[in-house]
Amino acid sequence: MKKDYIEIAGKKYRVEVNWNALVTFLSAVGRDTLDELSRIETIRPSELTALMAACIIEGERLDGRKVEGGILNFSLDLGSVVTPEDVKEFMDIYVRQSNPHRPVDEPKKEERVEQPAP
Repeated sequence: MKKDYIEIAGKKYRVEVNWNALVTFLSAVGRDTLDELSRIETIRPSELTALMAACIIEGERLDGRKVEGGILNFSLDLGSVVTPEDVKEFMDIYVRQSNPHRPVDEPKKEERVEQPAP
């Protein structure tokens, strides 16, 4: 799988949308269901920075770097420098990673046996 990176305020971060990131996000915003994760439009704008932070923290962890301050402090720091363009870029990554395209198995072609005309 391709690694995705985003540059925010001159710093490049890896973004990873996986189970660890989603659980961290849900915990940070005080939710205990998965309903809202299946439909991105249900995530409130006030929660979006926490989602970004959770996915960046996980991406950085996978690249062997640690983000200091935990998700709540990092969310505040991130929110103070993020731009609308950054949010759009993150959302593109989020949608791509949370809805991966899997190869579709081609249906087997049935052999057609022609019946002789009566």
